[in-house]
Amino acid sequence: MKTMERELLLQGVDEFFIAKDESVTLSLVITIVGVIIFILFLFVPKIYFSNNIYSNSVQIQQLKKEYLSLMDENKILKNKIAILKYKNGVTH
Repeated sequence: MKTMERELLLQGVDEFFIAKDESVTLSLVITIVGVIIFILFLFVPKIYFSNNIYSNSVQIQQLKKEYLSLMDENKILKNKIAILKYKNGVTH
């Protein structure tokens, strides 16, 4: 009995797939293109802004490193100036 049920089920599945119209219609193509364009409109701005935020973050980090380096150099130069002023003050 189970083999009979299995055969009927397989026959029904075969009829379902064979009976379907497999041609691609113009409305189906338009629908697919519309869905793709809609998805692009949703995700392209997000990708653009994410990349833009990342590149700006990299630039900010680079400028921060340069700023800290210049601050350290400024401290060193101020110390050198103080030493030179002291030497000039002591010798004169």
